[in-house]
Amino acid sequence: MTPSFRGIFLTSRDPEKTARFYDDIGLLDFESVGEPGQYIYWKLDRDGIQIAIHDAKLFADYAYPPVAESNLTHIYFKIDDLREFRARLDRLNVIPIAEDDVTVTVIDPDGRKVLFGTA
Repeated sequence: MTPSFRGIFLTSRDPEKTARFYDDIGLLDFESVGEPGQYIYWKLDRDGIQIAIHDAKLFADYAYPPVAESNLTHIYFKIDDLREFRARLDRLNVIPIAEDDVTVTVIDPDGRKVLFGTA
């Protein structure tokens, strides 16, 4: 199993404004995902790589407030098999800090949260 780079999650105090910035400046064409009144984020999926912009306060407790030195960016790698990846972590004695039915999150040696998932 060789993980492939999947994308970057940005967190923002105003994700819609940040998405518009990237749209206006970089002509990137972010799309809104979600329904009004529910969780909404903005994403750009291109050539198998995703950039997503999430509301920092809603994204996760550990991502608010946005702190440029530590939590504005989350690294995400796509894997084929979550169960196989989890077994690898167990063999390496690496304890995830979070996991769900799509992703497993670990902390790298510098304290960054790194997600591995099937989406």
